[in-house]
Amino acid sequence: MEYILLVVVFIPLMVSIFLNSISTLLNERLTTFITINGALLSFTVSLFMFGVLLLDKFKPISLKLYTWFPEPEIRFEFLLDGLSGTMMLLVTGLGLVIQIFSTSYMSGDPRYVKYFVYFNFFVFSMLLLVMSANFLVMFFGWELVGLSSYLLISFWSEKKEAAKAGNKAFVLNRIGDFGFLIALMMILNTYDTFSFKTVFATTLINQPQNLDLIVVFFMIGAFGKSAQFPLFSWLPDAMEGPTPASALIHAATMVTAGVFMLVRISPLLQFSELSSILIISIGLLTALISAFAAINQNDIKKVLAYSTISQLGFMFIAIGAGAYVAAIFHLVTHAFFKALLFLGAGAVIHEMHHEQNIQKMGGLKKKMPVTAAMMGIGTLAISGIPPLAGFWSKDEILASTFANGGIYYGFWALSLLAAFMTAFYMGRHWLLIFHKEPTNNIDDVHEAPKMMTRPLLLLGIFSIFIGFINTPFFHGLEKVLHYTLIDVEVTHLPEGIAVVILALISIGAGFTGLGLAYLIYIVDIFSYFKFEIPFLKEVKGLSSNVLYLNKVGHTLFVQIPKSLVRKVAVIIDGLLIDGFVNGVSNLFYKSSKTVSITQSGLVRNYVVYFGLFLLLLVSLFVATPLIAL
Repeated sequence: MEYILLVVVFIPLMVSIFLNSISTLLNERLTTFITINGALLSFTVSLFMFGVLLLDKFKPISLKLYTWFPEPEIRFEFLLDGLSGTMMLLVTGLGLVIQIFSTSYMSGDPRYVKYFVYFNFFVFSMLLLVMSANFLVMFFGWELVGLSSYLLISFWSEKKEAAKAGNKAFVLNRIGDFGFLIALMMILNTYDTFSFKTVFATTLINQPQNLDLIVVFFMIGAFGKSAQFPLFSWLPDAMEGPTPASALIHAATMVTAGVFMLVRISPLLQFSELSSILIISIGLLTALISAFAAINQNDIKKVLAYSTISQLGFMFIAIGAGAYVAAIFHLVTHAFFKALLFLGAGAVIHEMHHEQNIQKMGGLKKKMPVTAAMMGIGTLAISGIPPLAGFWSKDEILASTFANGGIYYGFWALSLLAAFMTAFYMGRHWLLIFHKEPTNNIDDVHEAPKMMTRPLLLLGIFSIFIGFINTPFFHGLEKVLHYTLIDVEVTHLPEGIAVVILALISIGAGFTGLGLAYLIYIVDIFSYFKFEIPFLKEVKGLSSNVLYLNKVGHTLFVQIPKSLVRKVAVIIDGLLIDGFVNGVSNLFYKSSKTVSITQSGLVRNYVVYFGLFLLLLVSLFVATPLIAL
């Protein structure tokens, strides 16, 4: 039975290799048939294995293929438990839905086959990561996910912006991956194994002195992969790739890898108070900065990109507060409504002839009613409006943070502010696209094709109902993750009336944000009352330029180092290396030029030289005995 895990992991890889090997023989229809059926098979097998887990009450299933090294023991092994099973379903399920959407969106692209080669390789990489049973196999998947994202982000590499975005994502992720690699070295040195089971069991008995440092380096890796401050600037630029690929990256794969990894190492993380405080602080800072930045973005996809960064920040807040179930719960709900929003944005871009500026849209709810309704559901879900999915998961994070007390009250208040800002900028996003009077000619705009709208309808349904898997009345996800977190202290919701009060406050923040967006962008309340906000232009500048963090980072880490390197190159290369080589060559050149004067070619001159040197030798022969005396 456990060998079926190999089928789940390697089906996308086989599809990718097969498509690539016969790409010249394929047309769009054949490519669609192969890739959709491969994705459907992978999801079906995943569903079957999840059912096996469910029948066995989520007891872990492990598969040990072979041993690479006997001492220390390093194996190639897979693990299926509640955590990896949840991610397996999410990756294969959303991968299938997004591929169906992609067949219509990418139709007519000259590299149609190559897109699905990269797409399936991306799904394989993420499955390898989440199904791993030790840190080394996880690292292989971790690196392959980074490679896959580079291929998809820079898919249209003929565009300079896409090529630069792919390079930026690759480089910034290498910074985080360096931290992960150091943590791996420390794990092997401390525990003499990479096995999750052995490492976690040993830590429960006796925590090593360098545990804080190990977790901090894992945390750095998570910050890079999940786009947390200060390594988040690659994610908005990643929007240069195809929109369905953006949906895959943001919803179910790459950016969720960091959250998954930290929950996986929660048996270590629970003993590191320093790391927990760092994680919740960075998560909160990221959520606030990216929410503030999203308020004045005009690119339809960049608003959603900053939204993803902000929602990932909420997941890190949950992890830092010890609410690991809440973190995975929000990861799951976010995957559905963010995929819905990205694919909806893709439908709008497709019908607007690749126009992405929301200020040039408006009134599309009449032309694209299905897309407008589905993106409206996604907007309400991410804003935390009940009973949609985002309400249950985000409120669980806020309430669990509050339950810790002390300094966590402050974290809760600031997280609530980020939730309010989320509702505001997402309300603005939907209103400017679908409700405001058109600012452009939309006469030729129509509803997206059925191959686009059907996936939207499916995701819309899930965005409404998926939140019920872990409500305060039915702790379904907590049961799924029971064995994963069996030895981990998990923060739960506060008891009594406190949960209801906190929920009402959160709902109020969501409705206030949406209402304020309507008053500002539709009613135009400031113009109506002739009210001017001081420093509004400066605040808008800070928001649209992300507090100028990207420019500061570019100056500090690109321009200044490049200038210094060039100066060092002039000194080392120009003065030392080239200077020494050129000096030696000049010395030989000048000396040979001087000596060459004697080479006149005249015999009489050579006779004179011979006579002079002979006279010199005779003089030395006579003078030497006299000097000796």
